[in-house]
Amino acid sequence: MTQRILENLSRQYQALKVLNHLQEEEFTHLKEFRPQSVGALEFSIHELMRQLMVERQDVRRMVREVNPGAARLADLSELFGEQWGKAQALLDQIDRLEQVCAKQAEKSYTLALALYDQSSGYVDFFKDKLTPVKHSYGRQGVFAKTKPAPAMLRGAL
Repeated sequence: MTQRILENLSRQYQALKVLNHLQEEEFTHLKEFRPQSVGALEFSIHELMRQLMVERQDVRRMVREVNPGAARLADLSELFGEQWGKAQALLDQIDRLEQVCAKQAEKSYTLALALYDQSSGYVDFFKDKLTPVKHSYGRQGVFAKTKPAPAMLRGAL
């Protein structure tokens, strides 16, 4: 059972390394304003997160099978024996990578929110500039009512 737990921890560590790489790539796409690339990466990130949760649930299940009263993996340290050092090292590496991934996710979130605010500001600016403030001539040569809300524009170039 300890070998299966160690293998699970190793898979979690490798998955977090991939997650970190994907998040850095996502941040690069955000900086270069490529929303289609960001969207494609988001699917991969979400699937990877789902797989990580499955691995975590498997570890919890295995820990409960070994000792129903154990709440953490550290409660089974005597069962691991000399392999506990390896398990502890993996847990420390996983914890460090989780912190890195959380910081990267926060950076991406902040940048995405800033880009959204910027785009909204541009839309509002153009809407204000394109909306006539006085009466204007319509298609039939008479004064048309201005529309303060966004409307579809039709015309020939």
